[in-house]
This record gives sequence, structure tokens and C-alpha cells, in this order.
Amino acid sequence: MSEKKTVLFLASFGTSVLRAKEESYDKIQALLEETSHLPVWQIFTDDDTARAVSGVDGKTIYTVEDALETAIILGYDNVIVVPVFFAKGELYNSLRTRLDYYRDRIDISMTEAVLYNAASCHEVARVLMEVIRPAPEKEYLLVGHGNSVYHNQGYGIVEEAFRSAGYENVRVIKLKEKDSVGQAIAWLKKRGADMRDVQVEIVPLVVAWGDYMVGELYSSEDSFMWQLRKAGFRTVFTGKGLGEYEKFRGIYTSRLADLKK
Repeated sequence: MSEKKTVLFLASFGTSVLRAKEESYDKIQALLEETSHLPVWQIFTDDDTARAVSGVDGKTIYTVEDALETAIILGYDNVIVVPVFFAKGELYNSLRTRLDYYRDRIDISMTEAVLYNAASCHEVARVLMEVIRPAPEKEYLLVGHGNSVYHNQGYGIVEEAFRSAGYENVRVIKLKEKDSVGQAIAWLKKRGADMRDVQVEIVPLVVAWGDYMVGELYSSEDSFMWQLRKAGFRTVFTGKGLGEYEKFRGIYTSRLADLKK
């Protein structure tokens, strides 16, 4: 029997910020192509953004349905979907539901999210330690969305891993939790950050930038960063998505390798 003709889908919610796509998603795509020796298509689950961005830089961005229909027309037998999502939650499950409609027409498999069990959480924590390299004279807030059990438990394991490694100055904050700013302020005061006038660095737990996260985290007066500044903390922002770091991009090749096992 001949080997199945396979294509990879790199699936994300999407971003309208071209630089964010180029520095994160495009580089993850290139790494997957290099390591798998398979074609890799970019899929945005936000249909409007996919259609607005597709072709702008000469690269095609597909919606979920357009990608599957195209793969079937081109004679692919097998699709492997690699989602960039941090954890199984609304976006991950919605993508899986959209894929389900095509399972009777083409073989589809899907890799795990970035955080999906205890081992993966420790793996991510090690990568983040190498990427961030926390300095003892600073305080760090790792900020992400905590909108599922997987997010909440995963972030908890990541935070404990930092603490076990001796980084008491690192805290994970979940934006979807009630009064996330209040929680951050209480922790920083407990650490004496206000009295010591130390720099507080916000590290977003997002793969690539989008307008939504920019507004929520730092650009508007009601954003997370500006509320901390109004509370008297010397707060700065990394300004990078995690997909811009080579070591973090390697997580996706790891997830693909796990699926193939």
C-alpha cells in the first residue's frame, strides 16, 4: 500500500498584525516544514481575519473549511492539525468540532495543546525559564487567559515549577479570573515591590500578538499594565509573543512527534 499523502495545518485564532504573524506563526510554520518534510498550511479559526490577511504578504491563509475542501480537491488522504493554543478550552474544542464535519471525507488527527498534562507543563516551564531568564532584582507577572480547567491547572503547575526552581519572583496571573489586577497588586505588595520600587515585567502567555490582547494587556488606560502603573508599580512590557522565541517554537515539533508515536 502506498504511503498516505499528508498535509499539516498550523491552526491559530489568527492575528491582523502582520509583524506578529511573520515573527510567530510564519516561523513555526517554517520549523514544522523543515522537521516534518511535509507541506504546512496556515489556518486562522477567525474567518474574517483569515480572509483579510490572506495574500497580503504573498502567503495564503485558510479558514478551517477552505483548507479542508482544498486538501480534498488536491488529493490529500491525511490532515494533521497542529493548534498553537495554550490549553484545551473554547478555541481548541471549537476547532475540533469544525474538523469533525469532515472526518468521513478525509483522515484527520490533531496534536495536543501546549499544556495538556503535568509533563507538558513542566516542559513549558523549563522553556519559559530559558526564554525569560528571570533576574532576581525584578518581579515577573506571566499573564494569560484562564478560561478552562486545563488553563487553570496547567498555569498552576507552571507557577509551582518556577517556585521549585527558586524563582519566588514569578507569578502567573489569569486574566479571566475575577479581579486579576487586584490579585497581582496583592502579590506585588506582599513581595514589597511597591516599597522597593522594583521593575515589574509583564510577560504575555500568548503565541502571537492580536489587537484584542494588545488592548487588554497594555495599550488602553484600563489595560492590565496601566492599572498596575496607576497603583504605583514601575511596570514594563516585553512586547513579544512567545512564538517569537526559537525555544518556544520547538514545543510544536515536540507535540507533532508525540502524535506520531
